Amino acid sequence: MTIEDWIRGHVSLEASTSAALRYERMIRQAAEPLPWVHRPADPAQPFDWVEEAGIGAFLAALGTARRVLDIGAGDGWPALPLARRVPEVVALDPSPRRAAQAQDNAVRLGLRNVEVACSPAEELPFPDGSFDGAVAACAIEQSTDPARALREAFRVLRSGGRFAATFEDLSAELRSPIEETAELYSDGGQAVYRLVHRSLDPLREAEYELRFRVTPDLRSAAEEVRPVPTFRAAQAGPGLRPVAPDDPVLGIPLLAASCSELIAARSFELRHRSPVETIALVAAAGFERVRAYGNITWLARDFFGPAHRHGLLAELAPHMDGITRAFGHLYTAVPVGKTSVFFLVAGKP
Repeated sequence: MTIEDWIRGHVSLEASTSAALRYERMIRQAAEPLPWVHRPADPAQPFDWVEEAGIGAFLAALGTARRVLDIGAGDGWPALPLARRVPEVVALDPSPRRAAQAQDNAVRLGLRNVEVACSPAEELPFPDGSFDGAVAACAIEQSTDPARALREAFRVLRSGGRFAATFEDLSAELRSPIEETAELYSDGGQAVYRLVHRSLDPLREAEYELRFRVTPDLRSAAEEVRPVPTFRAAQAGPGLRPVAPDDPVLGIPLLAASCSELIAARSFELRHRSPVETIALVAAAGFERVRAYGNITWLARDFFGPAHRHGLLAELAPHMDGITRAFGHLYTAVPVGKTSVFFLVAGKP
């Protein structure tokens, strides 16, 4: 029995979404500040060159697009870096907190060509043919209905428009058939238990949030684990950590002993797809010339990392924008399977 099995068998769950249960709770979406999202790029940091190479791949796939929609923009990636090179960008996210953060980031960076909207991907608030480019960064699979989200992306693109998106390849990321991670932390007068369950067969991900009245056992467990909610700007503890069902601190024994103190429970489930399945889903939405590639960051790390160690980045710094944009055209050279994220491009007839 997994921890998920126990929760589903003993707890009445309220259906939620990844936007409400995961992204609304984050103080900052990324584990570290992103260049041209949370701060200007620093040419002395190889990480920033790698991130900018990812933007270069989006630009290469978008071609001559001038008005671009970023579906599920979060704090503003890739919308805000793209806005430095594209005349007009609309950043859309279903989480009010993330949309507000994207707006704040755009203002702080002085980007005047960015519009921010708050809406789910399945109900885009734009007329048909509003954009000549659309992007998404591991966001389509986070929606409650990816097929509908893709049909909406197709609808708002003009004829000849380009679609470019990254997708999480869960099959390449998991190291075992089932992986569960959990955390426990205090939130006011409550104890919050969070479980993420991911599996290969079926290829799926589910997240659970259980809120309890604080008991001595829960308080002791929270003090022993010392986690804080994942993605906080400054983490004082491990956050989500691998857990076995019989773990005395974060496993079924703790939940069974605390069940009478349960206040509320929410969950959501995501259906992940392999690259081949994703290509078929995108094609079913109406797109043509659908192709999948590996994530260009794999190639960029192998290039900009050694360049940094050899002291070359400082010399290349004045040309960072041009070099990373040119590097982005190499996205077709990265095969699927090299990374746990794949890059997909398509066009609207």
